[in-house]
Amino acid sequence: MDLLGLIGYSIASIAYLLFSLLLLATKQKSFTSNLMLVAVLMVLIANLLSALQLYHGFSLSIIFAIEAIKLAAFTLLLFSIRINPKRLAEFLVNKAVAQFLPLWLAGVIVASISIFYLLNYSLVFIALLAMNLYPLVLLEQLYRNSEEKIRWSLWPLSVALGGLVVFDFALYAQGSLINHIDFNLWFSRGYIAALLMPFFLLSSKRIKNLSADIFVSREVVFYSSMLAIAGGYLVLLAFAGYVIRYIEGEWSNVLSVLFLAVGLLVLVVLFITNSFRRQVKVFINKHFFANKYEYRDEWLKVTSALEDHQDGDIFDNLCQIMASSLEVSDCAFVKINSTDKLELFNQRGLSLSDQHLEALAQICQYCVEQHWMIDVREYQHANQRYPHLHFNPKSLLNAKLEVIVPVYKQQKLFGLFVLPAPNDKSFLNWEDRDFLFAVSKQLANYLFLQQAQMQLAESQQFAMFNRMSAFVLHDLKNIQAQLALINTNAERHRHNPEFVADVFDTVNTAHDRLDKVILQLRNKSEENKQQRNVKVGINKLLNEIIEIRNQQLPKVAMSCDPELNIFTNKNQLRSVLTHLLQNAQDACTDLGIVNIIGKIQQDRLFIIIEDNGCGMSDSFVKNELFKPFVTTKGNAGMGIGAFEAKQFIQEQDGYLDVFSVLGEGSRFTIELPMNII
Repeated sequence: MDLLGLIGYSIASIAYLLFSLLLLATKQKSFTSNLMLVAVLMVLIANLLSALQLYHGFSLSIIFAIEAIKLAAFTLLLFSIRINPKRLAEFLVNKAVAQFLPLWLAGVIVASISIFYLLNYSLVFIALLAMNLYPLVLLEQLYRNSEEKIRWSLWPLSVALGGLVVFDFALYAQGSLINHIDFNLWFSRGYIAALLMPFFLLSSKRIKNLSADIFVSREVVFYSSMLAIAGGYLVLLAFAGYVIRYIEGEWSNVLSVLFLAVGLLVLVVLFITNSFRRQVKVFINKHFFANKYEYRDEWLKVTSALEDHQDGDIFDNLCQIMASSLEVSDCAFVKINSTDKLELFNQRGLSLSDQHLEALAQICQYCVEQHWMIDVREYQHANQRYPHLHFNPKSLLNAKLEVIVPVYKQQKLFGLFVLPAPNDKSFLNWEDRDFLFAVSKQLANYLFLQQAQMQLAESQQFAMFNRMSAFVLHDLKNIQAQLALINTNAERHRHNPEFVADVFDTVNTAHDRLDKVILQLRNKSEENKQQRNVKVGINKLLNEIIEIRNQQLPKVAMSCDPELNIFTNKNQLRSVLTHLLQNAQDACTDLGIVNIIGKIQQDRLFIIIEDNGCGMSDSFVKNELFKPFVTTKGNAGMGIGAFEAKQFIQEQDGYLDVFSVLGEGSRFTIELPMNII
């Protein structure tokens, strides 16, 4: 047998020597490639020393020391493939590597003490068993959770390392049980290593950078955890067997074998028991993963459903979405009204009676205090899980009202979603509750947003009505001012023919403006469209406006280029210019100066109105002049004339510039695009 083992180790040594030379010849410079070379060299050294030990017969302690270093090289290689570091410093500061090295060093110290001081190999086998477990778990994680293309590259390495580690794990596990090496297995190690060398070679060709992007899924963590639990349990059994044998005694060997047999039986029973596997899986899901649900996908589903159900009854749409989230077909929504009474807003596929509403009312107080979801089935079987909640669950269960999801608005209970339970017949767990709370919060936010938009739309309608009323009042005020001016001058000039002619012109203007107001109130868009783009002679329009405005002091002086025509809304432009001229006159004394100038510059129409009146401050011009309902005239003004003027000019793609100095006067410059006929 010694010769057979010597031949096996010699073949393996030659094979790994050639492989090492091949790796050196390729001159790969990546950090992971260097670790690959180190791992192969350690396999070479381990097999070479094993061959020499069989030939010269020296102690196995040296070989076990090399085995510990070899296992460390395997583990660090797997860490490097997962981390893909660029240099040694980056690799050593990694948390997983920093945790492994002290554990490995502790195993080496325990093995050394066992060999040199206790003269016992049992602890050596246990330490090597634990060292083999580490790369085994890492390898399983790496392969199981790599992408498909990475997995294709990794499987030869997984076979090579996995074969060596699993064989050694079984070898050391048996050694820890029987307190010595099974030399039949020991002599076979060389052949196993030689057979696995081609897989090392294949992996070095397939993996260029020897790196893989790893996403640790819950399934990988579960299976890796089960593997780690099994390995750790075996290590514990081996240590317990060592303790029993260390105590010695007449029955020590029998007790150690019996203990290990019972321990292995317990391990098998635990692993085939669904409850144990389920508890491990729940622990992993709870502590290593946020939830079993893919929240991103579920969130997108709910968002898409909300977009598809924007029409119709909003509460019916929300109930449909909540039901689909729980994978049921029925759902009801009960809202708490202003008197703290329950009001049924929707019962999609369900039938809620007054008796059901009474039971739900009892649940509401619990939801207010605990912010918790109610599984009526769970309450019936274990009501102690819902402290201080008292209601009769039978009526709700008979009507399939089994899951109650509260909806909150600013930490106050707003309503309840009431649904039947899913078909799996299991109670809601913490993951289901978190998921349903997330969905209900999203639906609640959508509901509150829709209600706010409806209220805003109503407010906008009232605002539009108030705004139109303000404009109407503004136009009526201007008409009233013109008629009041006639009455003021009637006693003195009633026999003057020119005055009478001006009166008729003013009445005609008032009539036109009243027609405009009536058209706006009736919303006759066709008539307004016909008036939007008409030919307007600026010179003629200014003369008409000035003729009316000059019935008031100070007089307005005009300077305008002749034959200046544009397309615009004549009535609105008249209203704007009239208002600005009136403001200029109101800002001046009777001896003041008011000028209006019309001219063309670079294909743009400029109308300038300037006065030497009281002027305005910079702050007022910037912050208040064009704000509706802000005025400096007290009760005499509405405060919307300047706002209306700026709005009209902007609608014409024009610009209104204001320059004013307090106590010196103001200048309004209207710039409009030219459409010259």
